[in-house]
Amino acid sequence: MKIHDLKILPEYFEAVKSQKKRFELRKDDRDYQVGDWIRLSEWDNGYTGEYRTARIKYILRDCPEYGLKEGYCILGF
Repeated sequence: MKIHDLKILPEYFEAVKSQKKRFELRKDDRDYQVGDWIRLSEWDNGYTGEYRTARIKYILRDCPEYGLKEGYCILGF
């Protein structure tokens, strides 16, 4: 199990904070695994000090036929 520290812009952070957004579209370059944690830290020309953590429950990969670009994944949490 790993904790992945990720930056997130304020408009997306607010949606995560309010639990309207329960996924992240990310470059698949960190060996994400189901069960890992992500720490989403709000970034507005620097860290704001706000963050949320979530456990990865689902990962969608290798699905270009539905528009997911190669090398990217969707993390469900």
